[in-house]
Amino acid sequence: MSICKRVQQWATFARTWHIYDCTWQNPFDSAKIISKHLMGMNKPIYHPMIVNCLLLSSRSSRVNLCVKRFLLKTVPVYLTQKRNIMGRLGKVDPSSYSQPELITTLHSDLLWQVDFKNTKLIGSVTHKFNVLEKNLPAIILDVRDIKITNAELICDKSHIPLNHFISEPIDDIGAKLTLELPQGTAPGHLLVRIDYETSSAASGLQWLTPEQTLGKTHPYMFSQCQAIHARSILPCQDTPAVKFTYEATVDHPSDLTALMSALIDKRDPGCTTFKQEVPIPAYLLAIAIGKLVSKPLGPQSNVWAEQGIIDECAEEFSQTSEMLKTASDICGPYVWKQYDLLVMPPSFPFGGMENPCLTFVTPTLLAGDKSLADVVAHEIAHSWTGNLVTNKNFEHFWLNEGFTVFVETKIVGRMHSNKERDFHMLRNLTDLQECIRTQLANQPELTKLVVDLSNCGPDDAFSSVPYIKGSTFLRYIEDLLGGPEIFEPFLRQYLQKYAYKSVITDDFKQALYDYFNGTDKKEKLTEIDWDMWLSYEGMPPIIPKFDETLANVSKQLAQLWATKTTSELRDLPGVKQRISSHQLIDFLGKLIECKGIKDLNEQKIELLETVYSLKNTKNAEVRFRLMRLYIMARLLDRLDEIIAFANSNFRMKFCRPIYRDLANWPDARPKAIENFKRVKGQMMAVCSHTIEKDLGLK
Repeated sequence: MSICKRVQQWATFARTWHIYDCTWQNPFDSAKIISKHLMGMNKPIYHPMIVNCLLLSSRSSRVNLCVKRFLLKTVPVYLTQKRNIMGRLGKVDPSSYSQPELITTLHSDLLWQVDFKNTKLIGSVTHKFNVLEKNLPAIILDVRDIKITNAELICDKSHIPLNHFISEPIDDIGAKLTLELPQGTAPGHLLVRIDYETSSAASGLQWLTPEQTLGKTHPYMFSQCQAIHARSILPCQDTPAVKFTYEATVDHPSDLTALMSALIDKRDPGCTTFKQEVPIPAYLLAIAIGKLVSKPLGPQSNVWAEQGIIDECAEEFSQTSEMLKTASDICGPYVWKQYDLLVMPPSFPFGGMENPCLTFVTPTLLAGDKSLADVVAHEIAHSWTGNLVTNKNFEHFWLNEGFTVFVETKIVGRMHSNKERDFHMLRNLTDLQECIRTQLANQPELTKLVVDLSNCGPDDAFSSVPYIKGSTFLRYIEDLLGGPEIFEPFLRQYLQKYAYKSVITDDFKQALYDYFNGTDKKEKLTEIDWDMWLSYEGMPPIIPKFDETLANVSKQLAQLWATKTTSELRDLPGVKQRISSHQLIDFLGKLIECKGIKDLNEQKIELLETVYSLKNTKNAEVRFRLMRLYIMARLLDRLDEIIAFANSNFRMKFCRPIYRDLANWPDARPKAIENFKRVKGQMMAVCSHTIEKDLGLK
């Protein structure tokens, strides 16, 4: 940092805390005063008046001044400790420094140049803010590994430079960008432009070389901002409590296609502009650039992918328009106009990401029989539950994901049958049981429906709990109040009431009571034990009464394979009964959960593979469970196959349990760690970060 900049910062602190006299008269005392007031700045403070300079000849005062200016040496007089414990960063959102209670973002204009050579985004963002408080001293934004080159306040006929500085970062969270405002800033609208560039290792961006793509000829870039990675792509209020519209102009290689979580406004060779007119939280900002082609799926839907798989994708997701119509019948009008799918490279860390207008989905959904396309129903449901009505912070993540799984199962029920809907929820409970037993075994507090993220980042808290425990809670309430015909009108009203807003659990609770208090269901509400559902650890306290017809088949099969020897199984006719893909997935999942499987060895695994044709299956959910059974059976000669599956995709649902299982197998652990270190650079930050913890490396 230049001496001029340090002097400027020091003067600013002095002005802010009204310590003009002591600043210049006694720098050590002033440093002590400032140390009491800097409230978590986490910034080394240097006083410009403590200097070591050469005393030069008095023959030329001009030379003296000039040399002193160059030889000025600052000494740190106050250095804060780097924070190891996060604490709550803000009043509204524990994971964001921004202050939405004082100022909110209304609109953002992005100008981006995509630099594939240096793996950076270079450009600017112009935020339109709404100031809510008189004399706001500064705008606080979230950043992570971002280089700020300029910040200025845009007035009618002038641009006023803003003093700015960034705090020491907190690991895996980011830092605080402070933009100092002129004294006497009044409530109302402000325009602030920030010129910046991202880090080449921005946590929210993934850069692929041509060799890492399907076509092998062009590079690829995509983003993943949920939960708190938008701050690595632009300085922003990176909290779901704030929603804003945006426009973007993206300069990119002319032979590549750029897509965003917005409608395309104009497309020219090497330059694409976008508009998102519906307010979104920062985590829904998304971009992807690659050699992409598209095929139509319906009147308002297309699927995008690389050329080599586009036909397969169009066939696999051919039910998208039907799903969208079904979701609209349940939830109300679709406000986003376009619903496109982008099938991502294998390094995409999630099953899907509900970016408005452009859902990202993993290629592991390409099973060949549409059996895994339910993920698309989930992402479509997010168009209302999450994107339109959003959790105010990630402590209430169940309001996004629990509601979305709940609506997803309704879509499944209407398109197939209520038996399928119930089977879907029962399969989810199997997955939740496994999650609590393994991933969260040492963090039971994260099995609560509403969690405390004061000292835990949202990525570290991520699990299936808000999805499955949350949707089970809603199903319990629906059944308690009389079923879908009673509950769905309330659901539509709730979504309409809080559309374009961010909510916490108390908002949902109040809406439920407001709707049903004047009805004959009022007494039923008193049966809901909110504290038990929201604050108790573990599995859902009450399991609704589901139709178990389909689930019983997979349950009985798991019992057979767990309790019978290989030779006994060969002669059992019931073992070879025909089952659906979903039943096969559930059966394998339940088998993994069985304790003390009899005769779990290579012969039994080979029989399992033969009976259910597992060797050549394209279904990633089936292959994932098969790999886990290999590990349980300690089949060391299959270790290369297990590692190959882990490297074939970096979807966290698959690779995290695989690495956790390998970490607990002494013979395989060294190779697992060696492999992870080798491929870590190909993973997104959210994936590599969590696997490092799973392996005990972080």
